[in-house]
Amino acid sequence: MKENVTSAYTDYRRDEMHAGLWKFVGLLLFIAFAFWTIDVLKIPIERVLGMFGRLGTMISERLLPPEMAFAAQPRVVDSIIETIEMSILGAVIGTIITMPLAWFAAWNVTPSRAILYPLARAIIVVTRGMPTLMWAMVLVAIFGFGPFAGMLALVKATIGFAGKLMAEQIEAIDMKRVEAIRATGANEFDVLFYAVIPQVWANWVGIIIYNWDAQLRNSTILGFVGAGGMGLYLREQISIIEYQTAMAIIVVIIVMVVISETASHYLRHRLY
Repeated sequence: MKENVTSAYTDYRRDEMHAGLWKFVGLLLFIAFAFWTIDVLKIPIERVLGMFGRLGTMISERLLPPEMAFAAQPRVVDSIIETIEMSILGAVIGTIITMPLAWFAAWNVTPSRAILYPLARAIIVVTRGMPTLMWAMVLVAIFGFGPFAGMLALVKATIGFAGKLMAEQIEAIDMKRVEAIRATGANEFDVLFYAVIPQVWANWVGIIIYNWDAQLRNSTILGFVGAGGMGLYLREQISIIEYQTAMAIIVVIIVMVVISETASHYLRHRLY
């Protein structure tokens, strides 16, 4: 008995040493890769280390104090409201489209594995395949300048972001309840409403709230490509080197993000 315990302990120590050795080798390889990457990309380490002083000078001499009177102008306030409206519409319309799409894209409960599943997955992959700002550029070229193109870009972003997460939540459900509902002769819609949605709804609510928070952030920069919102004024002020007025827009964006974070945190705790 004592020999067995000793042998087991020896094997355990050997395995632990091997695991530690492999971790050490992995760390060395990672460090070597990091240095190789720095060399290949020609990253100037001395400039990176010295950037904090220049950054402090830039902030204190050019960005501060922000000219908040610019952000209070009616046209800028209208663009702020437009940004919020775009984020809400993009998130709401995108979520309405995403819900059935996530059902089709879930392998375990999709009504058609031959047609609907690959089609829904393809839509999610395509919408995720290109950044929102690039989609906005394409949509501006198609529909012209303005918030409509921006709203469509946010719908696309919602489908790509929320669609994947919602489909994965469905694929993780307990299939026993699904099989029990199907055993009663229920159709696919009954399975969805009585077996699937009750299991994923709490997680879906969190995804929906977090998605709106993400789309609000996205909406603040769509104006850079003419897709509506306050990003237009941020680009305009930076292009004419009016950094203090640009900083005022940045302050407004930060305040909006803080408010959205607070609201999403409150909603998640209230609705769960």
